[in-house]
Amino acid sequence: MQALPAVAAVLILRYVLQEIFDIGEVATFGEIGSVITGVTLILGFMLGGVLTDYKESEKLPATVAVALSGFRTTARSGLLVKDLDASMIDSRIANVANVIAGWFTGSHTEEQMWAALSDFPALIVDLEKAGIASHYVGRLMVLNGELNATLNRIAVVRNTSFVQSGYVLMTLLVLVLQGSLAIVSFPSSIMSWIAPSVLSLAYAYLWLLVHDLDNPFGHSENDGKGSGADVDISPILLAARALNS
Repeated sequence: MQALPAVAAVLILRYVLQEIFDIGEVATFGEIGSVITGVTLILGFMLGGVLTDYKESEKLPATVAVALSGFRTTARSGLLVKDLDASMIDSRIANVANVIAGWFTGSHTEEQMWAALSDFPALIVDLEKAGIASHYVGRLMVLNGELNATLNRIAVVRNTSFVQSGYVLMTLLVLVLQGSLAIVSFPSSIMSWIAPSVLSLAYAYLWLLVHDLDNPFGHSENDGKGSGADVDISPILLAARALNS
């Protein structure tokens, strides 16, 4: 739907130039072939770049969920082996999981997420003081490191756009192509309206898709609705729910 205004703009401009100002079609479709080739190349380059991060990002929520669940399981096991009260850790782990989930959905900031996550090293120290075995402590440190590394990677993907100069060139070429479609001539009168509509829709959609895929963790955007290109974060939400139960 977001690409439709671009189609409408091209068709309106084409109508105004031809019907109102009586400016004929000043270029053939073959003559703008180089423009189409250039736009296709830059769109392909940008789409390939953002898809690389996107494919990696699809795996990250599950990694976060596994680390959170594994941290709680390992900590509880270490306490239960020593006949210690395991309930002492539940609320602390659940609080960290809630803040991490809130960071994804937009109810918590990145600073709040890192502040909450800093409780895990403190919890490991408290568990060691409580007397859990050293191999449990070692495993907890590994899980905490994996969780920190994964969340750092997610933060980089969220906060960094792919090649800013590439976006400038892509936007410029797409605008040139859209303008060219308003003045180009086609063999038949029917195709003179159908072809510009289809091409304008396709390239506007690809332009929007590149921008959308660049942040696969945009769940808090669009008034909290995110977009269809956001990766599935349900493993994190389910893990947080389980840790609260």
